[in-house]
Amino acid sequence: MSRIVPFETCIARPGVSLIEHSVFVKRSMEYFLREFDNTTVRLAGLSGVCHDVAKAHLEWQAYIQSSAIKKRPNHSACGAFLFSYLGYHFLKHIDLWEKYKILWLWLIQDIRSHHGKLSDLNDDSWLKKYEWSKIDLEGIEMFFKKQYKESENVKLSESSLIHWIHECARLLEDIYDELDLEYEEWEALPVMKRLQVWRQMTTSLISGDRFHVKEVSTQWLAKQDFKRFHKAVNDFSKKHADEPLSVMRIEAQQEMMRQLEEEPDHTFYTLKMPTGYGKTITSLKMATWFGEHQGFQKIIYVAPYLSILEQNASEIEQLFDTVVLQHHSLAILDDDPEQRTSFSQLAMESWAHSLVCTSFQQLCKAIFPSRAQDTLRRAFLKNSVIIIDEPQIFSPEVWNLFLCGIEALAEIVRLKVIFLSATMPPFRYGLSNEPKKLVIKSSAEHNRYQVVIETEVQSEETVVGFMEKNERETQALIVNTVKDAILSFDNLKKRGKNAYLVHGLMTPIHKKAQIKKIDDLLKEKQTRPLYVVSTQIFETGVNLSFQHIARALSLLPSIFQTGGRVNRHMENGEKAGLLTIFPFYQNGNIDTRSMIYPKNLQKITDRILKEKTLYTELEMVDLVNQYYSEMFRQNTYEAALMKIKDAYEGGWNKLSSVQPFHMNDPRLPIFVPYEPEVEEIDEKILKLKKKFQVSDPEQIYNKYSDRQFMANLSFEERKLFMILFNYYVLDVLAQKALSIISQEEYLQKKIPILQDKKIYDELYGLKIDVYD
Repeated sequence: MSRIVPFETCIARPGVSLIEHSVFVKRSMEYFLREFDNTTVRLAGLSGVCHDVAKAHLEWQAYIQSSAIKKRPNHSACGAFLFSYLGYHFLKHIDLWEKYKILWLWLIQDIRSHHGKLSDLNDDSWLKKYEWSKIDLEGIEMFFKKQYKESENVKLSESSLIHWIHECARLLEDIYDELDLEYEEWEALPVMKRLQVWRQMTTSLISGDRFHVKEVSTQWLAKQDFKRFHKAVNDFSKKHADEPLSVMRIEAQQEMMRQLEEEPDHTFYTLKMPTGYGKTITSLKMATWFGEHQGFQKIIYVAPYLSILEQNASEIEQLFDTVVLQHHSLAILDDDPEQRTSFSQLAMESWAHSLVCTSFQQLCKAIFPSRAQDTLRRAFLKNSVIIIDEPQIFSPEVWNLFLCGIEALAEIVRLKVIFLSATMPPFRYGLSNEPKKLVIKSSAEHNRYQVVIETEVQSEETVVGFMEKNERETQALIVNTVKDAILSFDNLKKRGKNAYLVHGLMTPIHKKAQIKKIDDLLKEKQTRPLYVVSTQIFETGVNLSFQHIARALSLLPSIFQTGGRVNRHMENGEKAGLLTIFPFYQNGNIDTRSMIYPKNLQKITDRILKEKTLYTELEMVDLVNQYYSEMFRQNTYEAALMKIKDAYEGGWNKLSSVQPFHMNDPRLPIFVPYEPEVEEIDEKILKLKKKFQVSDPEQIYNKYSDRQFMANLSFEERKLFMILFNYYVLDVLAQKALSIISQEEYLQKKIPILQDKKIYDELYGLKIDVYD
């Protein structure tokens, strides 16, 4: 028999005994799940006892005590096996096996997956023979019986465990059959609730395990905090009382709060206000009311894009005079175990803060986690108010599935959910009940713009003359592709126009600089008309206002969002702004609209718009409602709900692969060493450059390439450095990226630097394939 390490002397990590860690996780899970029934709590606690117990393996103990040993046996699968055996006998002893056998299977897979990707239920690769002679089974048995005295007759021996392989396989087949919904009537929400209960079990294990490594606790908001925040919102409105729209904004806020206070007990609310009326401020006012009057303790703001997230996070910090936790793609540094168990990373991933700003992607990972670490987002989610901005940007294919998931989760952890948008998608196919609608319409006396529908086709050559016919002091041209934008901009410059260009093939620092420059110009009295050419990036998250916008025909919600940049703050007084819509064909014969938008949605838009040639802002609201009604009449997008059935039957990956946006063609990152003029650079970026003592992009890239420099950074420093670094990174379609950077460079460096500086221009951004 091989030498073994007595279980009572085994360690989970230096300075922490395996027994201590196992008991901590057990108790942590039991506390987290305290509102569940007693058997669920105790069985989950047993999974906490077992999750790391296989670290008692002789070779694992040698590994943890010697830095020279790099290889270690897999303890997760073996721990799952031991739990399957002990959990089964525990349930049989209390005569509750049939009732809890599905929970037993969930917990097996949680243990097996607790350091990686969450497994499908029907993956039984953990069910095999292990090196039992190298583990102190007798010591584990004694430890187990101390924790679960009713299981004193259970014997843990090599022979009993070998026998268990065959017996367990038979039990698994029985459970798989029971999970099969093929011939049963099933409803999406009840099944989704069961799945969300499962992921609460997962969360209890992962948070218990990780937080024993680094103790993490959250900040909660108390009643007096919400009172202070409520006052801050009111004070903010008073400070901006001199703005043209201020009276309407204040009245709109008051009306929304009146509607809320009449019906305050709904879980879901929609806050539908015209663009520019202060939706975010109003939603924060609602959230503070829920905290003050209904005991909610946390606010989570969720945005579709990083630009909107950063902008509103900054505004929330200024408004409430406090720091918010930002969690988005730039904050996920890597899968290095040492980084992912650092205090700062754990606090960020578990949203351990009273005010959190995060992205659609991260919220989806909380509802449909892919990796064990993703479940940490749920650790401190209870009693939160979640504000979801611009929900219409969700891909319609997953919208109903997302709604079903968040409804199930809201019931388990007590959430309030507020959806913000001027263009709200339908909820009836995803939620069991319609949200409470809080609505403010544009005032008929204060229409900020008119929409003129033109039928004559324009191209990059003719659109200049088209815009001159309606020339104002400030105007923008918004087209559907980058190439459309660059070619149109070229023609404006040839005609001597005072023109600026912004599009998606500019680095984040370049786009920020351009938007800042344009914003400054819009606040000045123009000596000659100002022209701005852009792609769709102006539709959301950009607080700019033009007297006239010419918009290449797109889809109705897109057109309506564009309208929010026309005379946005009624700075022209009672004189309405102008939004002109027209078909745009590149070179006069290429319909680039069809490269971006589905044909069926184009047809819906065209059919609705053809009724008239002139619309007011107020009328556009009804048109968008017609659009969504027709869109979901043609396709209710309920097919995605079948993923719930697939996940319940074992294929969790069907849900964990859900993305909030339609996944476009693959892209590759390129570091672009272009720097705007210092006076154009955002103050936040300048502070980061000063912190890391870099004066140009090449120095940033050199530090990124210096492994020693990166290794010496703390988690917070590394996070900030990567945020700075990513301001210079452009994601380019893979085919285009590989036409300017070799595959070898990508293999050598995860993010290669652009060597040919002629390809990137201060006016045009990345110029590839435009003049072919």
